[in-house]
This record gives sequence, structure tokens and C-alpha cells, in this order.
Amino acid sequence: MKKIVFFGIIILMVIPGVFAQVRLDLAIDIPVTIGITADTGDDTIDESINFLKDIGTFTFPTAMAAYQWSFGPVNTGVGLKGYSMIIESVFWPVIYAEVDLSPIVIHANIGGLGFLYFGLGTGTTTSSLIIPDFHIAYKFVKTFRLGIGAMALPGIDGLEGITPYSIYLTGRFSILFDKDK
Repeated sequence: MKKIVFFGIIILMVIPGVFAQVRLDLAIDIPVTIGITADTGDDTIDESINFLKDIGTFTFPTAMAAYQWSFGPVNTGVGLKGYSMIIESVFWPVIYAEVDLSPIVIHANIGGLGFLYFGLGTGTTTSSLIIPDFHIAYKFVKTFRLGIGAMALPGIDGLEGITPYSIYLTGRFSILFDKDK
């Protein structure tokens, strides 16, 4: 039985590759604003707390490996996205849609629910956390883009009504491995 399950997993991993291209995004995200908004139930706090005023700016190296399907200027895909803080890295499954209006690229993705982390601590966990991410970038050459984006973390267990968010600048290399070459 274990051999059948293992064979099934291999088949499920290989079949999408026959019909899709492999994509690798390597990026540096630089937060412009990191904040928290809260809904107290009786009142909504519209003002956000900006942590960068106190701690300064830092960068987040990020990566995404995915299978991508192209439909004209629209690309869709599924993969694994993550951030690394050198001493700790976290990855989660993601689905995305992207519109390439050369030279402008509009990208939206949503991911979460399961997380793989390693560094100081190593393991996997599941959560009800879903992470929406949206960015608009200017494509300078076929693979390099500069832009601005926003990401939120609504629904963190134990923090109901509180939504951390980030508005960031991004520089990314988006490399598509052509299946026909």
C-alpha cells in the first residue's frame, strides 16, 4: 500500500510539469510600512501603527518556485513561496494570477494554510492563516522587475480582529524555464 501511495504522489508531481513551465522568482522586498489595524467590535481603529519609525528599514529575501500556465498575457500558477530571515525561513503553498501588460506587470497571489519552517526551529504546521499579496511592477528586461506591493496577514490564531500588514518596494528576478528547450 505504501508503494502505491508513493507512486501516486510521484505521478501527481510529474503530471503538471508536462503541461506547465517551471518558474522561479527571487526577490528582495523592502518594507515601506509595517503596521497593524484592529477592529475592536465596538469600534474600528482606522489608524495603523507603523513599526518602521522605531526600528528602521530592513530587507526580506523571498523566493517562489511554481508551475505556471500561460493564457496570452495572463499567467496562472501554483507553487511554494517563502521568506528568509537567515536564522529562520518559512515557506507556504501559493496560487497566483499575473497580467503582463509589458512593461507593467500586475501580480496577485494568495497562500497559506500549511507552513514549512527551518532555521532555529524546524518543522511543519497548519493554520487558518491565508496570506494575500499584491504587487505592480515595471519590467525593465525579460526577467527583472521593480515595483510596489502590499501583503496582509488576516486571521492569525489568537489575534482575531487584528490584521498585520506591509506595504513594500520590491526588486525581483522572474525566471521562466521553457519546457520546449
